Amino acid sequence: MRRLFIAFVCSTASVACLGTAIAKDLKLTRDAKSGVDSRIAYERAWDRDCKAVPVTVTITQQPKNGTVSVVQGTSTIPASTPRAGSTDNCAGKTVAGNEIMYRSNASFRGTDTVVYKVVKNNIGAGTTTITINVK
Repeated sequence: MRRLFIAFVCSTASVACLGTAIAKDLKLTRDAKSGVDSRIAYERAWDRDCKAVPVTVTITQQPKNGTVSVVQGTSTIPASTPRAGSTDNCAGKTVAGNEIMYRSNASFRGTDTVVYKVVKNNIGAGTTTITINVK
C-alpha cells in the first residue's frame, strides 16, 4: 500500500492518507491589495521521497470583483509538518505545486469570494472557499 501525504498549505493543516479519498471542505480568509496580484493559496502534495505528485485545481466559482488564476510554482514544506510515517524527512524541502492568484478589479475594495476544487494524485481533497478582504 502506497502512502500519500496531502498538505493543505493554505490552511497550515496537514492530513495523512493511506490510499483513501479525503474530502475536506475548507473555508479560509485572505487579505489582498486592490488591483494587485496576490497569492491566496498553495495547493501541492508529495510522496515519501518528497517528490511532487500531480495536483489539479479547478475553479468552481469565479470571484465577482476580480480574477483568479492557477499558476505553477514552488514552495517549502513547512517545518511544522508532522514528523510521522513515511514523510517525516520532507519538512523544509522545496516541492512544486500550484499557486492560486487573485487580482481585484481596479479600485475595488470590499469582500470577494473564490471557490475551487482540488484533486491530488487522483484523490479528491474537497473544496476550498476563500473569502478575500480587498483593501
